[in-house]
Amino acid sequence: MNADERSEAARQEARFRAIFRRLHADHPACLSDEWLMQPCRLRSGEPAPRPIAWSRRNGPWTRVDILWVGAAPGNAGGKGAGDMGAHGTRIPFGGDVAGANLDALFGSIGLDRNHTFITAALNQLPARGGGEPTPAEIAAPVGAYPSSIHALRDTLVAAGPRLVVALGNVGLRALLSAARLEGDDDVPRLLSPSRLERAGLRRGAVSAWPAAEPPSAAVLAAWQAAWGEAPLPALLWLTHPSAQNMSPFAGVETAFHVRMLEARDALRAAVRAVLGVEPPAERPAPPHDGIYALPEWRERIAARHDRLDRLWREKGV
Repeated sequence: MNADERSEAARQEARFRAIFRRLHADHPACLSDEWLMQPCRLRSGEPAPRPIAWSRRNGPWTRVDILWVGAAPGNAGGKGAGDMGAHGTRIPFGGDVAGANLDALFGSIGLDRNHTFITAALNQLPARGGGEPTPAEIAAPVGAYPSSIHALRDTLVAAGPRLVVALGNVGLRALLSAARLEGDDDVPRLLSPSRLERAGLRRGAVSAWPAAEPPSAAVLAAWQAAWGEAPLPALLWLTHPSAQNMSPFAGVETAFHVRMLEARDALRAAVRAVLGVEPPAERPAPPHDGIYALPEWRERIAARHDRLDRLWREKGV
């Protein structure tokens, strides 16, 4: 890496670091722990009841081809009390069925967590203990950000993706809302599902950024300052890979299996069309470094994801 490349890498990392520091502004101990090796703690030193799942565990702090936007951290059925899912592991989609499903989708395009970035409309466990966050939660302040939508705006620019994959309609609504913000004083408003339809967006179909929902002048300026004349990312709206939608335990004749196939095929088609990459014929095994070397992954997540992965492979996924 030459001096110019090192300088550019440092600029890219600085964008992510600024987001991390704003999100964790209420967790002083996290500011020197960018891998979140310890759970978030409040200023009092007490464990944060709803830690923020946004760190180097989400992916590399550099430009990525694909940015993934989910709904919110899960808890593997623990309703806030368990130690799995992003709420417990601090790894997005880490330890629950949705995470194993997402890993299978990653593998279907030859991707792993060390080379892509995962975020969410809300990067905290919803107050009810799981499921989709409410619009009020997404619009509420988080750390030093006016709202989670403002944090998503900055993450979009920092990641500079060529393709954004929205996992479920909440992720897509939040993404388009984030891109419309003019500044931190803007009151965030989550776009309605009907506006997604009027913009011409369809689940499972890749599309250019919709002209009916253009980014604000401020977001466009930030994008151009970071990435020059690079076009805005294409969008792919997929069904959220939760256990309620897709399950490796279900028979091949069920909707739970069919939805997984539809998501996989739509993703592979999008990667061909947008990135010009031919996905592998067979899913590779994940690596053992980076995120996969974290103790939570090795000791708590890997065995469960591997078991669910085998079930998918037995069904030809």
